[in-house]
Amino acid sequence: MPPLGVKDLTMPAAAFTMAIILTAHVYNSINHARLDAAIARDQKLTEIEEQRKKRYQESLRTIERKEREREIES
Repeated sequence: MPPLGVKDLTMPAAAFTMAIILTAHVYNSINHARLDAAIARDQKLTEIEEQRKKRYQESLRTIERKEREREIES
């Protein structure tokens, strides 16, 4: 059996390196997608909260206006 040379180890080393790089890329992509989803979810929740506050303030104004009209009529 002849001794192992550099050419005999090149292909396994390349395959192992490629597997490591691919795994790192997959994990990085997944984490990036999770971060983007969290940011989008936070923005959407902020928008919903602002809309609720606006509706609440409009409701309060309507109630106050109706109370003033009742006082004027009395």
